[in-house]
Amino acid sequence: MNAKHLAPDELRRRHLELLLSTLYVRDPLTREHRADLHKSGLSDETIERQCFRSIPPHMIDHLTGFPTPKVVSAYVLPFANPWTGAWLDHVRMKIFPAITSDDGTIKYLQPRHSAVQLYFPLATLEAVRAGAEPLYVVEGEKKSARVAELGRPAVGICGIEGWHAAGSRALLPDFEALELRGRRVELVPDGDVQTNPNVGRAAERLADALEARGATVRVVLLPVAA
Repeated sequence: MNAKHLAPDELRRRHLELLLSTLYVRDPLTREHRADLHKSGLSDETIERQCFRSIPPHMIDHLTGFPTPKVVSAYVLPFANPWTGAWLDHVRMKIFPAITSDDGTIKYLQPRHSAVQLYFPLATLEAVRAGAEPLYVVEGEKKSARVAELGRPAVGICGIEGWHAAGSRALLPDFEALELRGRRVELVPDGDVQTNPNVGRAAERLADALEARGATVRVVLLPVAA
């Protein structure tokens, strides 16, 4: 079937499948994108394991499902199935340059109305599910991958509200893959949790939701960005 006749969701799925295939293994990232990942402390081994990929410019709008005229380049952050480790049909990307709007600075995009999901770094996926070690719930995909790179079981939330669906205060279904009862959870929000009351309240709500599942939660305070 010709690509122009495909439904948007199917077209997005096929583009993502192609992007994560071995066709892009030889040169998966531009120099700018690799440098951005290195800036987050990630090693080339982790970058390869997590399958970060630069997105060919013509694919960006197909993956978002809407026009992005201000975006010059982007790389995709693939999301793993917590049970199997296989890549999900879920698109989230880091964009360059960031977009300034009335609501703040937008650094990441995903299709409108797409689901909120947890980010599972592959390095510690088994330990995350097992429940024997403390679990790090980290704001940000790259930060969680860095924590996992250090050998600590980690999952990422996409923003401080990225643990629940819109209109709900229940934990995402992804949390069902985690053993939480009796487990110590280190909750690691961004540094603005100390300066932004809304972020602080969101972190408290997440801590309450985790404790309702039987976890013991400690909030880890990162340095406030200058």
